[in-house]
Amino acid sequence: MTMRGRPVTLSEDDLLEVAGKVFIERGLDATTAEIAQRARISESVIFHRYKTKEALFTAVFERHIVMPPAFARLPSRVGKGEVADNLFDAGMGVTDAMQRVLPFLMMALSSSKMNVLHKHKRAQHPLKRQMVELLGGYCEGEAELGRLRGIQGAVFARAYLGGIMQQVMSEQVEGETDPLEIPEFLRGLIDLLLHGALPERSRRPLRAAGRQ
Repeated sequence: MTMRGRPVTLSEDDLLEVAGKVFIERGLDATTAEIAQRARISESVIFHRYKTKEALFTAVFERHIVMPPAFARLPSRVGKGEVADNLFDAGMGVTDAMQRVLPFLMMALSSSKMNVLHKHKRAQHPLKRQMVELLGGYCEGEAELGRLRGIQGAVFARAYLGGIMQQVMSEQVEGETDPLEIPEFLRGLIDLLLHGALPERSRRPLRAAGRQ
């Protein structure tokens, strides 16, 4: 029977949009029947495109994992504008992306049936690797121009991305009662990474203690 109020065909993007909203509302208890009803299609349409609910959830999850535009622009920002402002714009893009992805990530981690993470179990997600490379390359490019001191770009990138992830998780997962606003947190994190915590006159290269 043709469902009224909806074309016979439904785009993949529209279906995943509806499915994502239902998963957010109902968690993994959501059924394909509920999703089909919300999308005004037959449940068989879902199973024709995705063999299982887990496959549908995986598609919804992957749909939200995209490169933030401000991050993709980092190579073109080397030598342009203020370094702190470029980092801030990239950080806001990452924050927005993480806030969208995190609810689905937590659902995936809570269920052994969801294999969405299995293919990346022993290696970081390709997008994360790309983001580390982009930010690390940006920092090293700025260092070559003398706008940053010589640093390991990958270390800076991991510290920055890790700090953002922790802040987003504190807000959404841990229920932090008095979190810093994201813009305030990013500005503080950028200042700390760019200038350090020691007063300028006390700064000296730090060496990791090695084994004797």
